[in-house]
Amino acid sequence: MVANLAPRKMKFGMSEGMVLAASDADGRTPGLFILSPDAGALPGMKVK
Repeated sequence: MVANLAPRKMKFGMSEGMVLAASDADGRTPGLFILSPDAGALPGMKVK
């Protein structure tokens, strides 16, 4: 599940972004995988 978070003031300044990551549901593959958008993806597009 991904939620689009509103900008928020934090200790270091304004946070206006988030990281989309995935891991193995059953825990067999170690690690956390950072997902990045393909070329042509625009801000506000839905993640499926």
